[in-house]
Amino acid sequence: MTELKKPDEVALRPHYKAHYHFQFLSAAFRFGLFDILEKEPGTTLTGISERLGLQQQPTRILLLGCTATGLVRKEGDGYHNTPLTQPLGERPGHVPATYIPWETHGIYRAISWFYESLQENSNIGLQREIPGTAPTLYGRLAENPELESTFHTMMSAVTQLVAEDVATELDLSEYRHLLDVGGGAAMNAVHLAREWPDLEITIGDLPSIVPQANDRIAAQGLGHRVRAVSLDAFHDEFPVGHDAVFFAHFLEIWSSDRIRALLAKASRALPSGGGVFVVTPYQYDDETGPERSAYLSAYFHTIASGEGMVYTPKEYEQWFDEAGIEPAKPVQLGPDTVVIRGRKR
Repeated sequence: MTELKKPDEVALRPHYKAHYHFQFLSAAFRFGLFDILEKEPGTTLTGISERLGLQQQPTRILLLGCTATGLVRKEGDGYHNTPLTQPLGERPGHVPATYIPWETHGIYRAISWFYESLQENSNIGLQREIPGTAPTLYGRLAENPELESTFHTMMSAVTQLVAEDVATELDLSEYRHLLDVGGGAAMNAVHLAREWPDLEITIGDLPSIVPQANDRIAAQGLGHRVRAVSLDAFHDEFPVGHDAVFFAHFLEIWSSDRIRALLAKASRALPSGGGVFVVTPYQYDDETGPERSAYLSAYFHTIASGEGMVYTPKEYEQWFDEAGIEPAKPVQLGPDTVVIRGRKR
């Protein structure tokens, strides 16, 4: 008779105890612990308690959680940031720090409805946890200005990570007027305009985003070549007069049917030879990873739209072909971002 082995509880523990890890991280960040330790490394329990405005027992619990999970280290009686958390104190306006408020307020409770969202094939997390009536996250953000600000702070920082690579790795020298669909607060547009001084760019996005985008454009002195206008990507035809269409971190939010429709609109708006560029998270063609593609797919389905996921380059190339766009070799940007590109036939 074969002896049944006990499950490796220690190896599995990080998965079923992950919620504690996040709460230690989130609470410490919100209290400003990492900022304190960046400015005053070696601060003691008493000093941290005073600076956080907490009694000693809650402070001990917070510090125990942070030391046990490797977020801070203790030397003698003093506490210090670790390499994991040093960036949170040094650069609070950049990734990874900007992820934490968004994960805390926009994701954490809503993602607990992942099971129900799969079962109902709908974004139940959004419906249960984020106030409002709009059917997608992006509409509800307009109904929750504070959360919308947190989201766009995070997205601007995330976009900054790849915007320079996008601008330098893509050859846009032959194009004169690019339509940036869902271009948000103009982070990509600003980098593209700087890299390609002969390129004009029109950003099409929701009305609540347009003023913020145009303010950024004006602050960068690019108003003569870049502008943001209101565009409902699903109900409006794309304006003509462009010779390239650019989608960055937008198409993966939606179902394959919607993506096909958006690519068809791009094709209709472009002249023959016009370019199409899709910047998107990367999923291996064999559908086994990387991890970020799994995280984002759960987020899109449970919260953002109830229909999207991170798709494979092979799928995009098929959809390009269906829309009359000849796919070219994808451009890899780091380990988990890819640019799918092609030309209208």
